[in-house]
Amino acid sequence: MNLKLLSPLVAAALLAACGGSTDYTPAPLPTVTPTSINYTDPAGTGWRLVKDPASTPTRLVLDLVGPSGTQTRGVGFNLKRGMGLAFSTFSSGGYAQDTGVFQLKGTNPNFESYAGTDADPVLFVSAPLKSGDVLSTGIFQKDRTNSAKDSTAPLVQVAVTLADFHGTTIDAVNATPDPFGLHVVKARIVPADIGGMNFTLTTDVLKKAKMADITVDVGVVTALP
Repeated sequence: MNLKLLSPLVAAALLAACGGSTDYTPAPLPTVTPTSINYTDPAGTGWRLVKDPASTPTRLVLDLVGPSGTQTRGVGFNLKRGMGLAFSTFSSGGYAQDTGVFQLKGTNPNFESYAGTDADPVLFVSAPLKSGDVLSTGIFQKDRTNSAKDSTAPLVQVAVTLADFHGTTIDAVNATPDPFGLHVVKARIVPADIGGMNFTLTTDVLKKAKMADITVDVGVVTALP
């Protein structure tokens, strides 16, 4: 066979079939950057983050809910995100949204002259920590004389979107551990039994006036093209 009469491409293929070598390098597969995200709620009935109906294909709104029959006076938690996700703000500009379950302002005028007014500061805050990959959120009843609240209903909302991949390849994102994962790394509640209508600040009350550790289950985030 006269290889001079063959095209370079065919000749290279024949040489490869006969055990020869070529410098051919396959073209890399195209990288697909995700454009939407979905969320599958965690199984179980304990403390968990569940998908709110206000979620869209590009923005997940997650509700913190508790076990059936649980009464609390507040909750705080730290949510860690993967590199492919970003924490989103609400229309208020905050990183979390109050759902109205907890009474955030004081109601006892004997403690604060401005209790219950707009001048009364609330115990509700949410902000990313210095690292940027953990969102710390806390929402608490200020007045211990208020009754504990049913924590089966959504207590507070947080939201996540896809990260801005500008300047970062999706391959680099996917190479990181759990790139689209969400995990609550720490969470605590204010128990129901450290307040009430007959609340009196005594030594015994102070001894048990500590936040209790809880575990919050988080579902699975799926990035879609």
